[in-house]
Amino acid sequence: MGLVLGAAFVLSALVCARTGVVAWRRRSSTPAATVLAATMLALVHWSGCAALVQLSGDPAVQRLAVHGSLLGVWGAVTGLFLVCRTVVDPHHRPRPLVRAVLLGVPLALLASMAATAIVGGGDAWFTALGPREGRFVAEFGALFWVHTAYCYGLMSVALAGLVRSWARASPVFRPQLGTLLLGAVPPVVGNLLVLAAPDLVGRQDLTPLFFAVTGLIDARAVLRQGLLRVVPVARDVVVDTIADAVLVVDARGRVVDANPAAHELARRVRPDLDADLVGLAADRVLGPEQLGDLPGGSSRRTVEALPGVHLDVRTTLVSDRRGRSLGRVVVVRDVSEAVGTTTRLRAQLAEIDRLRAQLAEESVRDPLTGLHNRRFLDGALAAALREARDTGRPVALLVVDVDHFKRVNDTHGHPVGDAVLVAVADALRASARPGDALARFGGEEFVLVLPATPERAARERAEDLRRRCAALAVPAGPTAGPTAGPTAGPTAGPGRAVRPTVSVGVAVHDGPTGGPGAAGALLAAADRALYEAKAAGRDRVRVAEAVAPAP
Repeated sequence: MGLVLGAAFVLSALVCARTGVVAWRRRSSTPAATVLAATMLALVHWSGCAALVQLSGDPAVQRLAVHGSLLGVWGAVTGLFLVCRTVVDPHHRPRPLVRAVLLGVPLALLASMAATAIVGGGDAWFTALGPREGRFVAEFGALFWVHTAYCYGLMSVALAGLVRSWARASPVFRPQLGTLLLGAVPPVVGNLLVLAAPDLVGRQDLTPLFFAVTGLIDARAVLRQGLLRVVPVARDVVVDTIADAVLVVDARGRVVDANPAAHELARRVRPDLDADLVGLAADRVLGPEQLGDLPGGSSRRTVEALPGVHLDVRTTLVSDRRGRSLGRVVVVRDVSEAVGTTTRLRAQLAEIDRLRAQLAEESVRDPLTGLHNRRFLDGALAAALREARDTGRPVALLVVDVDHFKRVNDTHGHPVGDAVLVAVADALRASARPGDALARFGGEEFVLVLPATPERAARERAEDLRRRCAALAVPAGPTAGPTAGPTAGPTAGPGRAVRPTVSVGVAVHDGPTGGPGAAGALLAAADRALYEAKAAGRDRVRVAEAVAPAP
């Protein structure tokens, strides 16, 4: 029996040594490899001591091996504790208090063992230790049970962290975490069997074999399943180092992972949240409108989280091979600077458009009177003639000329002449209807285009314009402007008012068709009628004969 168990312990030591070498070679690819290699080294020591107990016939060597195996026990338990903690958090570093417990308790137990040996107080670890009925057996003392309680407490803390991590993890990570939980079963069950029913195993400690099985299972999870090779390394190199905030949301709507950029962004825009985003409802972190239903698989939105803080939120569904939803990956980027630049650019473009429109308007405006100029008139007249061709309704054209305008300039000066032009323009503007086109044709001449206006109505409009202008009185003093005042004739001396009059020529295009020369023919007819009005004594209206459609 001893030879069989000895061979089993030797084989266990060899397997653990081989596994430790493989883990050490991969220490650069995963944070847990170094810890796993150290754990395997402790198991090699523990299994080696157990082999000496079974294969050596010297009781002194056997007793030394039993006490020496405690170093392997502490190393294996501490190593598996650190492996589990590294799985839960790849960046785990034991806190000072934890380091003090991991080192202090074993050292204290070793000191108590040495003290009892030195003072000769017996073996506080084992009440009986030696050959019995052809086998080497041990009876456990008080310190052994203290040591056992410490080891189970350490393993319980590690397993509790694994269970919490498994409960929060998405289905992608649960199989790997489950493998580590499975690895805790053999040593716990086996050691409880050894302690509770020692006679069933011949009072032999088989726990090193059970821990060796655990080491192999954990090595598979770490080195073969890619738990720490793929997830933490990729996360460290890619997710944790990029500037975008990355959150992983499981199928239940809980945040299961968040990179440092996500925590930093959350502290800035959601200071009311907990320091750790993991475990929180995603709609608390992002807002329900940012998650929404994503039947198409992804979405992208730009939101203003705070005044002046604009976020680009991209959400992508993650599914397994069967198409079942595993959760969502949300990438958030602060685009406040880009949005601000775009806003400023839009404002600049709007200002450019406004200035362009203003320039275009000024290019068809007379700067003195504010009326449109001849460039605008050409387009307005062409449009009115096209409408007449389409509808068959006539177009009337009124040419208005200020009488004796040169005499006003010669007698009172150009400022008074300009005031007269402005007064006449205001009178014409006041009489214009919606749809009419009014322009200063040049000098003291104005043109009014009246769409859909027959000859009789055009004559009435012309007479109304003439009367409005005859009612004007423009001061001839330093302040020029239209006022009401007593009649002073066409011109007046300094300090009195200028009373302008106008002559009006009317022409009507009365046909449904018109060629390219229709506008010129209509203007020429109105101009002839204007000269007839001036020849007849001015301050009157003359209507030209109907203008036939140009071919």
